[in-house]
Amino acid sequence: MNKRKHIRIFLALALAMLSGVLLNAQTSMHVNAAFMYLQQGQIDSAKKEIDLRMKEPGAANDPDSWYINGFVYKELYKKYENTNVESPYRIVAKDAFIKSIGIDTSKVRIQATRDNLRYLGSRFYNDAAQTLDTLNYKKSTINYNYYRECTLAAEPNFNIKTKDVEYYNALGTMFNTAYTADKKANIKYFDLARDTYLKVLTIDPNDYKANFNMGLLYWNKGVDVIYNDINLDDSIDVVFDMQDRSVEMFKQSLPYAEKAYLMEPKREETLIVLSGIYYSLNDFQKSQMFQQMLEDLRKQK
Repeated sequence: MNKRKHIRIFLALALAMLSGVLLNAQTSMHVNAAFMYLQQGQIDSAKKEIDLRMKEPGAANDPDSWYINGFVYKELYKKYENTNVESPYRIVAKDAFIKSIGIDTSKVRIQATRDNLRYLGSRFYNDAAQTLDTLNYKKSTINYNYYRECTLAAEPNFNIKTKDVEYYNALGTMFNTAYTADKKANIKYFDLARDTYLKVLTIDPNDYKANFNMGLLYWNKGVDVIYNDINLDDSIDVVFDMQDRSVEMFKQSLPYAEKAYLMEPKREETLIVLSGIYYSLNDFQKSQMFQQMLEDLRKQK
């Protein structure tokens, strides 16, 4: 580690410790030693000292110890696991900073802890976005929840619902895209997309994207039942059962599409879906009404 980085670490720690709680007789010798090693850029030695401290009686209620523990493990993450989306060091750092900020009384150090939590939160968020695919989505949701923890610990009044809606809409769309790509092989993604959009609607029942996508998801499922699931050699009873299933899907899609239309009545996509749903339900008058609205809207552009 170069000299410039030594100085950067020292200044960050010194800022947090202006209250004078470290490097004195009342502070654990392991905390003091970890602090000294950090000044020298010896992260592995600092880890040994803070690990010993965290096993001592009284460490669990000592904000000095938790802060240094978080700082050491944050630096270990940066040095050894910077590209690991499942970094154990980063999780230890997160938990330590959250514990520290919960029991600390030093305003200066609390501010430094908030800054460290914001840093970790940004890394968790970036990794959540990076792993938002069919192979890694479980890692993505774990990292997103860690981002939430960091953000709310740093800023308890932060409006996390906006980020929740944004993230889960993106997750639902990823599932929907995977399902659409191969509806027979990827049938599980239909349920995952549905459940994720419903999660968005529990957070914000008036979210346009989730309502529209729920309407579209059920409508497409109903169409698939008719055109893809019915075979020529199926018995008449099976055909009737399939038709009933498709009608049920169309009925489930309708309230979501209607709500999306009420929120944004001049969206072409919504008019197309509503026209299709009513046509599938044999309500040709309403289907034509939305089709006409669509044509009128396009003429205005």
